[in-house]
Amino acid sequence: MNKQIVSFNQKKYELDRHGFLENADRWDENFAEGMAAMLGIYGGLTVDHWRIIKYLRSKFLDENTVPVIVIACAENKLKLNELRDLFPPGYHRGACKIAGINYSFLCETNIWLTYETAPAAEAEHEVDELGFLKDFDKWNERFAHRIAQNWDLPEGITDRHWKIINYLREFYGRTQNIPTIFDICKLNNLELDDFGRLFPTGYRRGACLAAGLPFLA
Repeated sequence: MNKQIVSFNQKKYELDRHGFLENADRWDENFAEGMAAMLGIYGGLTVDHWRIIKYLRSKFLDENTVPVIVIACAENKLKLNELRDLFPPGYHRGACKIAGINYSFLCETNIWLTYETAPAAEAEHEVDELGFLKDFDKWNERFAHRIAQNWDLPEGITDRHWKIINYLREFYGRTQNIPTIFDICKLNNLELDDFGRLFPTGYRRGACLAAGLPFLA
């Protein structure tokens, strides 16, 4: 995976080829919230999330280190399963990624970290050369959130988006065909302009892409 640019609340950030923040100095709370949603942590970061994130930022900036997960849990009086519940993608590719600690620093700090983070370099969702999901059945909401990060949506994916995305998945799963944009607009009482505002990159490269449909039906 090459470097990529993501946008959270219209602010752009460069990620390295592993999906970690390229420049740790660019980190801010907006990045943390956006990355959390991108990783499937929905509903915003809680006080408990921020406690761990700020702990990691402090260790990173003040002590130039990243504690191993056992130490991080002990110093925050957390059990391993409690930390896992907070950060389902993992300690390094979840908590540390959200805290803006870059991949190269993690590897320099502790080579063993690569055993957790390296598999994440293999995309969770295998896509074709156009960026479309190769396996319809491997789709999940994280994939849709990842695609939507490039749409510059002030509120992220809303219920109106999900209604269309879920319908597309249900329709394709049942028929192995992709409905026309006119059918989608009629079903959802939308004008084409309304649809364009919901999916600014278009029907196939926006809605269908986020729904995990193939490029060609």
